[in-house]
Amino acid sequence: MPKGLPNINNQRFSSFWWWFSAAFIAVVLFSPLTVVLSSLFKSPGEGWELISDYLLVDYLLGTLIMTFGVGLTALFLGVGSAWIITVWDFPFKRFFSLALMMPMAIPTYVMAFGYSFVKYDIRDPLMLFIKSNWGAVTMSQCTEIFNYGLAILVLSFALYPYVYIAARVGFSEISGTYIENSRLLGRGLFRSMFSVGLPLARPAIVGGLLLAVLEVMNEYGAMTYYGIETLTTGIFVSWTDLGDKDSAIRLAAVAMVFVLAIIVIERLLRGRAKFHAHRSSSNNFSGPTRTVVGSTMAFFSCFILFIFSFALPIINLSIDTFRGWEKSKLTHLIQGPLIDSFIVSSIGCVGIVIAALVISYAARLFPTIFMKFITKLCMLGYAVPGAVVAISILVYFSGMGSFLTEFLGFGSLTSLLFTLTPAGLIIAYFVRFMTPALAPIEAGMIRINASMDEASSMLGRSSWGSFFNVHLPLLRFPLFGAMIVLFVDILKELPLTLVLRPPNIETLATTSYGLIQKEERIADGSFPALILVLTGTLAVLALHVLIRKRTVNK
Repeated sequence: MPKGLPNINNQRFSSFWWWFSAAFIAVVLFSPLTVVLSSLFKSPGEGWELISDYLLVDYLLGTLIMTFGVGLTALFLGVGSAWIITVWDFPFKRFFSLALMMPMAIPTYVMAFGYSFVKYDIRDPLMLFIKSNWGAVTMSQCTEIFNYGLAILVLSFALYPYVYIAARVGFSEISGTYIENSRLLGRGLFRSMFSVGLPLARPAIVGGLLLAVLEVMNEYGAMTYYGIETLTTGIFVSWTDLGDKDSAIRLAAVAMVFVLAIIVIERLLRGRAKFHAHRSSSNNFSGPTRTVVGSTMAFFSCFILFIFSFALPIINLSIDTFRGWEKSKLTHLIQGPLIDSFIVSSIGCVGIVIAALVISYAARLFPTIFMKFITKLCMLGYAVPGAVVAISILVYFSGMGSFLTEFLGFGSLTSLLFTLTPAGLIIAYFVRFMTPALAPIEAGMIRINASMDEASSMLGRSSWGSFFNVHLPLLRFPLFGAMIVLFVDILKELPLTLVLRPPNIETLATTSYGLIQKEERIADGSFPALILVLTGTLAVLALHVLIRKRTVNK
């Protein structure tokens, strides 16, 4: 080797900082979660005995009903709309292909607020009529059944885009030859979807369904709005209302086990199918089908879904906003929750992206099994409900504060740091939302040819120089996309923020939830909810433009 040209192995050895930083980030992100799981092996308190005897079954049953109901409904809406968009030609198809993604911009609890005009409780005339004719027990059962059904439908409207996007990606990878052969055998498009489309797109569809189900597990605002008891609501009741930290921690552990079971089921449903049918040299489909009846039905199917999943809740929120416009304190809203939300979201998304870059580049410099394990470990928090992450952070750093106080004498600083500043909140965002940043950045890093690393090393650049001059410019599209997704995710996060926010910080999510749910001031709470929706809508449009721009550049 010529003098002055360092060996690539020496470069990796000199880049030990990247490996150490990635390992440190993984420890920080994973350690709090172990505290919650370890609680299952400790002796329970009196409060937990009461919860396990009288409430745990209701929490588990409510969680099962909601996950199964929303999962099944979102699967039907997402796969059906994706198939229509893929194989049918109808008026405004291009518009609906984007419009059906827009419900992703609406947080689930805001979607519930948007359907406030159809919520039933014991004070409504219909329920009073049922009570007068069939008794209070029947009235209570009818109210519960109605709210369960409404909650499943409303959450499905908000979450079906996860399945829709995944299914469209899966269908787009299917070669047109398979569909043509199915049609030649006498099968229509409907039968072809079940015999060809669904089996080949199954891995992608199941992955999208998993994301939707995990969001149901994380939901708190909509569940409390409809009076539905789940593991997440049980954690909040135990922690805030009853002051029983031990029971809250144990419920969080049960929720984690429940989530792990869902992930195992997802892997079983996906099976060993790691394939997607390859595209043909031409189009994936020889040409969209167009008939008068079929195109009309396709148009109205997409139109009705768009109206109920996006337009109707937006219109209702807008009406409520204008009703309370004169009474709303815009200055207070702008100076308080709006600024706090944007500051916290900006700090969180920038910090998470930097951490994701460190982990991805370290995995590139050291392509070992250990680094792959670290990467997967950092992505674990996304599968855990926000309430569980919040409890984990509180318990972990509280224990750390006690340890530092006992042995070093300055543990009180840790308590002040996590109660009076957003430090604990930011760390929790790191644990919860590392996956949306790490996944696209890691995928972008893989696409960079290894020869570019070797060329950079031959030119005498260190790992730092290669990172800033080679990798970072090539990762600009994944970085922008990750920052957009992270900003919106943090902005609309509710359970985690409710638990960990310091007294002097109020976000748009907590403000909207507090005004509508706790104080029943729908007109006042609709404005911050509408801001959340508009921000999310702009983010979805920005992602759409970014993807199209990247496709054109390619």
